[in-house]
Amino acid sequence: MNFPRLRAIRHQARVIANIYNSRGLKSCKNTLKPQLGASQRVASTVEVKPEQTDGFLRKMLNKLPFMNIERIRAQSSAYLLYENVVDKLDYVELFERYELPDTFFSWFAITELHVWMLCARAMAEGDLGQLIRNSIVEALWVDVARRTKQLGDVNPAALRAQVEELSHQLQATFIAYDEGIQSDDIVLAGAIWRRLYQMQYASPHHVEDFVRYVRQHMAQLDRLTKEQLLAVRPVKWELIDKM
Repeated sequence: MNFPRLRAIRHQARVIANIYNSRGLKSCKNTLKPQLGASQRVASTVEVKPEQTDGFLRKMLNKLPFMNIERIRAQSSAYLLYENVVDKLDYVELFERYELPDTFFSWFAITELHVWMLCARAMAEGDLGQLIRNSIVEALWVDVARRTKQLGDVNPAALRAQVEELSHQLQATFIAYDEGIQSDDIVLAGAIWRRLYQMQYASPHHVEDFVRYVRQHMAQLDRLTKEQLLAVRPVKWELIDKM
């Protein structure tokens, strides 16, 4: 592992968290109705959660910052949730059906949308959710670094600049998606069109499908309990006509 790169990745996750906190947002909060809202889920979890009955060994390990079992489990689950996206999603079918160019940017924008949906669900879990969110974003940048190395003869300086630009864009995109999911379909459609289609022509039917896709998958994610989320219960990223 490249430790300077790892530090940069972790810094990126902290930057995203700071941006949301500075805006007074809980980041990627899903407020779909009649589904239970994020703030309601956090409150109900606190009220009904039984007292922990950890064994002596677990308690001792949890006192060590580098051996906190819950944190380690959350980070591992975050990486597996990310892998479930990139391994199970049919990118080629998405590109063809919705007339997106088969480029690295299209791959990134589609992946980014799904990462945001996972973050939206994770942030319903308070502090642990923030850790899951940051770890999912970290997994994305690790994957981006791996994939960019496979692009062949590309100017390294130009490539770094492009990845840095994607990083800044991701922060703005997450905020736009947050606002879209908490608003009506027109606002969400605008956020999707600006990101996926880069404000170029897009069939209204394609954009409408993406809005329905996001709303329906957010509803699926919202039905998962915390334990199901940490157990990486498979999420079926199915197209609208297959759901």
